[in-house]
Amino acid sequence: MEQLDSAKLSPLLERIGDVMTLATSARKHKAFIRPRGIKSAVDLLRLAFMYGPGGYSLRALAAMAAADEVADVSDVAVLKRLQHTADWLRSLCEEALGRVANVIGAGLTKRPIRIVDGTRLEGPGDRVWRLHLCYDAGRARIVDAAITTTAEGERLDRLVITPGEIRIGDRGFSKPDKIKSTLDQGADVLVRLSWNSLQLTDRDNKPIHWMDLFNRAGAQGGLDIAVFMHKAHREFEPVPLRLVLIPKPPAAAEKARAKARRASQKNQNRIDPRTLASAGYLILLTSLPAEEFSITLLGALYRLRWQVELVIKRLKSIVHIDRLPAKNPDLAQAWLYAHLLFGLLLEETAAELDALSPSALECAPDVHLAHHSPPRHRRPGKHLAAAKA
Repeated sequence: MEQLDSAKLSPLLERIGDVMTLATSARKHKAFIRPRGIKSAVDLLRLAFMYGPGGYSLRALAAMAAADEVADVSDVAVLKRLQHTADWLRSLCEEALGRVANVIGAGLTKRPIRIVDGTRLEGPGDRVWRLHLCYDAGRARIVDAAITTTAEGERLDRLVITPGEIRIGDRGFSKPDKIKSTLDQGADVLVRLSWNSLQLTDRDNKPIHWMDLFNRAGAQGGLDIAVFMHKAHREFEPVPLRLVLIPKPPAAAEKARAKARRASQKNQNRIDPRTLASAGYLILLTSLPAEEFSITLLGALYRLRWQVELVIKRLKSIVHIDRLPAKNPDLAQAWLYAHLLFGLLLEETAAELDALSPSALECAPDVHLAHHSPPRHRRPGKHLAAAKA
C-alpha cells in the first residue's frame, strides 16, 4: 500500500494535483506500480525534477535522495525507475497545458495570436530531439508543446489549432499541405517565405516573376498582391492567399545580402540575382483579409515572433533543457519532459503573480499587439530545494 502520508506536496507540486491524483495518474501510465525503495508517486516526481531541472547525475541523485530521506535506492535503480516515467511526465505536461487553455479560453475577447516554433535538443552520441512549441502572444503563455525525434519535422499544424486563431510561423513552416490543413481547421496563417519556398501564381494563374515584384515593391515602398498557392507534382486545389513584400531597413538588408554572398561562396555556387534582391524584403504569405490587416499590421504581427524565440532561449539558459545527458531514449524523454513540466509550472506561477500586480488589476484582459514582457524566472538552484520548490 502506498504511503501517502509521507508524501507531502510543496506549493509548486500542488499545481499538478493532490497526492491521490498523482498516485492514480502514475499508476495509470505505469510509472509507479508499487513502492520499492521509492515510497510514493510524489517522491518519484521529485526524483524526476532532481534529475532533470535539478541537474544531478544518477549517482549524485541517489546519494542526495537518501540523505534527504526521499528514497533509498541505488543509481541503477533510479535509472530503471525514471525510464518508466516519460509517458507520465508527458501526460502531466498535457494537463498543465490544458489548464492554460481553460484560463485563456475563459477570458479571451479577441482573436488568439499563436506563434509556432521548434528547436533541436542534442544529447550525447547521435541522439537528437526536437521541441515544438505553440505560444500565445497576447497572454505570453505556452499553450501547446511536443517533444519528438528529428525525423518528425516542423509543421504548422502539428500542435492543436483553435478555430479563429492567427497562426504565425517562420520559413520552416511554409509547406503547402500544412498551410492548407491549418486553414481547413478554421485558423488564419501568416508565414514568412523565401522567394523560392513555394510555387505561386498570380490571380490570372500565371507564374510569379520575382524580379518584377521586387522592383515594384522598391518603387512603391511595399507590395500586397493576391496569389494562388500550388503544390508541385501532386493533386492539390490551389489556395488563394496574399503575398506581401515589406522593405527591410537598409542595415538589415545589407546584412542579409552579405549573408547570402557568404553562403554562395561557401557552397561555390553562383548567387541568384533574385536571392540578392529578396534580401532587402520581408516576404510574407497570409490568409488574413486586406481590409482588416494592412501591410503595416502584418509586419507588426510577424515581429511578435521574438516572444517564442525568447521562450526557447529561457528554457535553454534558465531551465537548461538543452543539456541532455542521457543516451537511453526512455530516460532522455523523461529528462526532457521533466524540464518542460518544470518550465510550464514556472510560467503558471509567474502568470498568477503577473495577474495580481497593481498594473494588471487596473486594466482589462483584452489582447493587444503591444509587446508583452515575458515573465522572468530564476535559475533553479542545483540542490534538492529546486526539486521541492
